[in-house]
Amino acid sequence: MAHRFCRFLLVLAVAAAPCGAWAATEIRLEKDFLAGVVEKLPPSPFEKAGQYRGSVHSYRLAGFDPKRRSLLAAFTAEGEFQPPASGPISERVSRSKGHTDGWRKFRFEIKASVNVEAGMDGSPRFKVDVDEVKRTELEGVAGLLAKLLGKRFDEIATQVVDGKAAAVNQQLNAEIMKRASAFKDYGVFCGIDYAVDSVVLRFDLTRLKREGFVGYIHPEPRPGAAPLYRWVDMRTGAHRYTLAASPESSGRYTADGIAGYVPDAADPAAKPLYAFRGRIDNFYTPDPQHEMIRPRLFRAEGVAFNVLDEPKDGAVPFYRFFDERRGLHFYTVHPHAEFAK
Repeated sequence: MAHRFCRFLLVLAVAAAPCGAWAATEIRLEKDFLAGVVEKLPPSPFEKAGQYRGSVHSYRLAGFDPKRRSLLAAFTAEGEFQPPASGPISERVSRSKGHTDGWRKFRFEIKASVNVEAGMDGSPRFKVDVDEVKRTELEGVAGLLAKLLGKRFDEIATQVVDGKAAAVNQQLNAEIMKRASAFKDYGVFCGIDYAVDSVVLRFDLTRLKREGFVGYIHPEPRPGAAPLYRWVDMRTGAHRYTLAASPESSGRYTADGIAGYVPDAADPAAKPLYAFRGRIDNFYTPDPQHEMIRPRLFRAEGVAFNVLDEPKDGAVPFYRFFDERRGLHFYTVHPHAEFAK
């Protein structure tokens, strides 16, 4: 396996920033390296008591599909099942060589496309599409066994595919990330690029200092939650957050998207977030009494919007970061400050 590690291509791309810039890292994993990882995955058993049992094995990496941004994987499901029907035909087959107590053997091949993308927290997110499930070996006369299987084959295939394809992806990802963890000092996993003969894992980081979080908000639209608009002061670079869909001062602020979706004050779990405006910075806090805010530097503006006091219904932390070089605060649902430099 050692020689495969030599196939890592480590590229440090220095960001266009002043002296002391932070670097992003790319790790290229070639096809033969990943194929070796996949082939070493252990068999994975499956069972539904009294109905079927078996294991998934013989994992293979078939290639990459850059257009679909996917790894192409194949594996074999093999085992035994109890037929749902009984009678002279099924009894005759059950007494045939290789069968025990009415159990019949099956084997089929599964081909799947595995899309892996980086989540905001630096962990991978999977999407599995099954391209083909093909019966390669069904004991007995094909027509007879098809009658005996009926919908049972579809049930077996579906459950095996749904359960084991995801397990294969997770195992493969664990192997990849275990090797990539050696480069954690360069940042967190932020993206993946697909080529015809390799994949490139991209890592990044931010120089902003995280100061905890001020509450929870929703990253996606949902009933009862209003969009929180983020604006950039073109003069200072400071960020301002409002419920208004238009800037306070035309010509000074430019839109920077939606930071998230915040609850209405009527929500039992909602709590107010207070705004303070400084000469160049905007500061938001749920507890102004304990933030040691200097009145000479910041002017109170009252409640800006609400956040949740707990992570309910899929809400995520609304993080606060501080840019020590520029003296500005930044708020986002991204745990790594959107890799701000």
